[in-house]
Amino acid sequence: MAISVNTNVPSLIAQNSLNKSLSALQKAMQQLTTGKRINNAGDDAAGLVISENMRVQINGSNRAMDNVQDAQNFAAVAEGGMITIGDHLQRINELLIQGANDTNSVESRKAILVEVQQRLEDINVVAQSTQFNGRTMLDGTFDPNDPDKRFIVQIGPYSDTQNADNPLNTLDISGAFTDCHLSTLGIGTTTDSGTVDGIILPPELDPTSGDFDPTGDNFRAYMDTIQAAITNVTEARGLLGGYLNRMTSTYDNLTITVENITTAKSRITDTDVAEASSEMIKQQILEQVSGSMLTQANQLPSLALSLI
Repeated sequence: MAISVNTNVPSLIAQNSLNKSLSALQKAMQQLTTGKRINNAGDDAAGLVISENMRVQINGSNRAMDNVQDAQNFAAVAEGGMITIGDHLQRINELLIQGANDTNSVESRKAILVEVQQRLEDINVVAQSTQFNGRTMLDGTFDPNDPDKRFIVQIGPYSDTQNADNPLNTLDISGAFTDCHLSTLGIGTTTDSGTVDGIILPPELDPTSGDFDPTGDNFRAYMDTIQAAITNVTEARGLLGGYLNRMTSTYDNLTITVENITTAKSRITDTDVAEASSEMIKQQILEQVSGSMLTQANQLPSLALSLI
């Protein structure tokens, strides 16, 4: 090899090797420090794109899980109102059965009907006042057949705008919130002015009516109406239960999805500590060797002096 003063080729080679070792050493140390294999786009461009898309799904799914729990709490409050209404109807049914017995006097039947009317009024109060976060839920506010009255739960990380006919990320539970006003349950009394919202007893069972006739047959006739209302409320609770089960299943599925995608993302982005540690030690050795070789290479031009 020719001895040159102007160009020290061995020094250039040693410098290049040292720079590469330093760069690789810094990268290994950064991976160990952050715990991430991908710290910038240059580390793995394709892996970065994949992992960021996974992060969108993970974060979105976690938020969707919170949405499902909020909706379950919302539905639980609605069911609490239905339970109260069902209890009122059951008690009214018992009172009507009691009043239908001819051992009761007219005064006894009047006393029974006072409690019946109070419970009827309270059913409407419950239907109107059962709320969650300021939203009334048993008064007909929600209707699956009216686009403006639907109750949509966001149960997934994506929009369903591309698949509106078969939604995968939303769930319409509007049908779970049945209108529980007495008139809707079929208990409202029909008068000349129309259907009253149920707080007025049939004229034959209304002590203030001129048609008051508290016979056992009239009690039994109204008993059929109340029992039909009990069936309506029970069916509404059954529908609500179905939605609650669906949301529980959705929550469980989201939990598994987040777990699996997080595992997959970890394989792409997280540092393999053993591998990074080995790489760091390797580059530290190469750095020391390259530094030593650079020192010796820088001394080569001085040999030219011995030839002069």
